[in-house]
Amino acid sequence: MKNTTKIKQIIKSSSVKKDSASLADLATSELRNKILDLSLTPSEHLEERMLLERFPFGRTPIREALNRLMAEGLVETKNGRGAYVASMSIWHTLQLLEAYVISERVVASLIKFDDVNLISDLEAIQTEYESVSKNADILGITEKNNRFHRRLAQATGNRFIIAQHADLHNLARRLSFFVYSSENVSAKEFNLQVSRITRQHYEIIGFIQSQNRSELVSLITEHAVLFRLRLSAVIGGAADKEIDFSEKSKLSESLINGGFFVLKPEVIDLISGDKTTWEQEPLIHLAKSKELQHFYHNGFWQPMDTLREKT
Repeated sequence: MKNTTKIKQIIKSSSVKKDSASLADLATSELRNKILDLSLTPSEHLEERMLLERFPFGRTPIREALNRLMAEGLVETKNGRGAYVASMSIWHTLQLLEAYVISERVVASLIKFDDVNLISDLEAIQTEYESVSKNADILGITEKNNRFHRRLAQATGNRFIIAQHADLHNLARRLSFFVYSSENVSAKEFNLQVSRITRQHYEIIGFIQSQNRSELVSLITEHAVLFRLRLSAVIGGAADKEIDFSEKSKLSESLINGGFFVLKPEVIDLISGDKTTWEQEPLIHLAKSKELQHFYHNGFWQPMDTLREKT
């Protein structure tokens, strides 16, 4: 009798743990999607009370989800003041894109062609990619593309490369959603863009089948650089050239960003409070709305940020 009672307690305990784990999985997925589609904006404070009111989960699943998303790089802490959506500044974007291209080249160089299920897995994922593309499901498109590239990374058999690659692609998914949602293109142009990516995916599969390493590395690099060019077009408004986000060399005669803004009064409405980061939500909104412009000044410029500089 005692043994039966003990077994029931174990089963009940296991069931509770399973339900808790399932809720944590759901909470993680829900919060991740809201970060990726920018519903939870970069640098937004993820206050627990707000999350409990906005999402149908309890404290334990929410806290577990935040811990998982911190590990993925989508959530960060700031001086012990709680959890925040990871920032997405131009500088961070530059670093991400550099690491992204390098990571893709490394993966292409180390893919094991004898991975038995690699081709069939990639073809299955690509079929799913084409399915969500028909509905212009941007979140679905970024998720399937992420899965395609994660499967390539898994074929290296190197757990460190796989882990690093997964972190980069989690961050790149949010950037990819931003690019897709910011591109002011027609349905025809959108379909052409998807078709180009689809064609490259099948070419990647073909080079793996033929075990053509050099062409595979070249194509995957081109595939990664295409992502950077699309981002450059969104931010710079020029599809035919790439923007260089790198800092100005000390020996260069090129222009620099003086960091001063001339604003219309209504822009103040984009600042919700002291916790708003100007370089994040407001500038992203202005850039997305094509309302952010720059002015070239070729004359003398002296900073006046402090009293010391003034005197």
